[in-house]
Formats: sequence, C-alpha cells, structure tokens
Amino acid sequence: MDRIKDTIKSVVARYGSADPFTIAEKLNIELHWVTLGPMPLGKTIYDEGAPIVMLNRSIEYSPQRYFVMAHEVGHVILHEGLSGYYTGFYHGYDRLEREANQFAIGLMGILYIEDNGRQPETIAELSREYVI
Repeated sequence: MDRIKDTIKSVVARYGSADPFTIAEKLNIELHWVTLGPMPLGKTIYDEGAPIVMLNRSIEYSPQRYFVMAHEVGHVILHEGLSGYYTGFYHGYDRLEREANQFAIGLMGILYIEDNGRQPETIAELSREYVI
C-alpha cells in the first residue's frame, strides 16, 4: 500500500493535478469512448507498447468516469504493459485489480480536495462525488 501511496503522491506532484484525464493526457495515454455493453466500464489495451484506455460510453457524462479512468491510469502506471479492465464489481479481484482500485480511490481523495477545497468528511461523500 505504501508503494501505491508514494506513486500517487509522485504522480500528482509531477503533473500538478489528481484529475485522471489530465494525467492520462500528460502521459500520452490515448483515450477512446466506446460501446462495451453493460460491462466492462473501462479497459486498457496496448498497441505496439503504447497504452490505450477505452471507456464505456455509458459513463461518458457520469461522475463515475473519473474513478474508472483513474483505475485504468492506475493499471498503466502500476502494471505497465499488462491489459486490464474495470467491471464495477467489488468482489473477487486479483492483486492487480485491487492495486488499481487503491490507486483510483487515493487519487479521487486528492481530486476531491482539488475540486472542493477541503477533504471529504466521509467515505460516502467521496463515493457520491465520483461513484466509487
């Protein structure tokens, strides 16, 4: 967990934001909005070594897009070269999915402060903001 916290701090300091779309842009991560059916909500693939994040059109205008994008950026940063996807289910994840979720939750906490000028008072407040 310390590795993930340290990574989040480093990424936010380097790119000046916890917004996962800003981070992805600065990392040259290509983004495509695609129709994926009800699941997955996001997916990372690699084309000639370059990461491409595909997000489900169903969340394009939802606050949930921030968490899902953060999850996929977490995969790119923490698990370079491995394809992954975020399904929205919270049980049965392997280690890589748990780590990407931990990265996304930590990043959303910092993004909440950027967006609101204060820490969330509860996890529920953070969850409501980004549909975690």
